[in-house]
Amino acid sequence: MIKSYFLVHKEERLKSIVEKIVLNGHRTVIVVDKKKVLGSISEGDILKALLYKKDVNITARKLMNKSFKFLKTKDKDEVKKIFQNHLVSLIPVVNSNMILKDLITLENFLLNLK
Repeated sequence: MIKSYFLVHKEERLKSIVEKIVLNGHRTVIVVDKKKVLGSISEGDILKALLYKKDVNITARKLMNKSFKFLKTKDKDEVKKIFQNHLVSLIPVVNSNMILKDLITLENFLLNLK
């Protein structure tokens, strides 16, 4: 089951986005619309928006990164490559229609290596 604090709706505002990032502890949230993944928002995306004086009422749709890393299958080697090469902390797993099926966190990945 995917916890709600990993997901934000495309129309959620910055305050709500920040609250969810703080709650989930993984520095990132996934932007969805009816379970379809549209993008991701990281703490870095938020800092850039604040640095460039974006409106604090900005929506997730305007803030999200559309070129995010994702997988269509839980391939352990691919998961490892993404975590190593892109320094992300969260990888969405989607189907061919970009419907969210699962999330892989760096923490869970590392715990399952043992």
